[in-house]
Amino acid sequence: MNHTLFDLAGIRRILGMLGALPLAMAALPAQAETAVERQAEAAAAAAPHLRFMSAAKPVSVHYVHLKDDYQTSPILQAGLAQLKHAVAICVEGNRRLGRPANPPTAFPDQILHAHEFEYAAQNRTITYVMAYQVQMADDCRLLERASLTARLQSSKGKCTIDLDRKTADGECDAAGHADAPVRPRPPDAASQEAAMAAMAADPRMAKHMAALRKLPGAGGGAAGAAANAPRRTIAGVECRMVDALPGIRGCVSQAGGFVPSASTGMGMTLYREFAKYASTAVEAKFDLPLDAAIFTPYLGGGYAINRKGDK
Repeated sequence: MNHTLFDLAGIRRILGMLGALPLAMAALPAQAETAVERQAEAAAAAAPHLRFMSAAKPVSVHYVHLKDDYQTSPILQAGLAQLKHAVAICVEGNRRLGRPANPPTAFPDQILHAHEFEYAAQNRTITYVMAYQVQMADDCRLLERASLTARLQSSKGKCTIDLDRKTADGECDAAGHADAPVRPRPPDAASQEAAMAAMAADPRMAKHMAALRKLPGAGGGAAGAAANAPRRTIAGVECRMVDALPGIRGCVSQAGGFVPSASTGMGMTLYREFAKYASTAVEAKFDLPLDAAIFTPYLGGGYAINRKGDK
């Protein structure tokens, strides 16, 4: 199975937001969204491509908006309890020491929100990530931050973009990897099964192929495994459940007129689960005509661009 199926770099970025969240003894009552949390969720309601006008020569892309399902994560539930517990300790400690204490009047529903907007052409992919995070300041206030970043990648390399700080680092060319070659696709299940069938039909290989099919896990071959994989319909699109690595699984769709060669290399991910964290598509569109500017947000003016190889 292709281990890049769910963009491990993207998963590491989201895990990095979590940090180390120790378990707390505090109970977890119902919460109300804070003003910053509401603003972050409102910002995520408008997909990045909506800010671009229609182009004279649009490019065809597949688009998926993944929204976190983190509210059910026991780790994040414990993290919110830990935050509340830490604020209570901070207030008591600061008052005893004569230091200022400004505890919040409301706590967020979640300590982390993540919305991912993926746009994939045949040879390149850019993923925008809107994230909300919260920490505690020394005076017991909540430090809430909503951020918007993006990551362009193709066979040419990667460009990491911070749309808040207006910085871009890496392979950030003026064309947004438009000239990136398409990576060869790995053989699909049907092609693999056809190759195995051809070898089984060869008298010189028939005995070996028969023994191979009897091995544990061989089943009906690659095509048979794909045919038996569970199907789901997410955001109105059918996808196939696959397991990439232990603890990492998801649902991939090959809808549309092409399968992107960048990022996953196997289609568009409509559901992703790693450890106790999951994200599900709330919108998916295929063969969507868009302005190519979606791949080059760093050309909007005012960006500090540190291109690969620049000194």
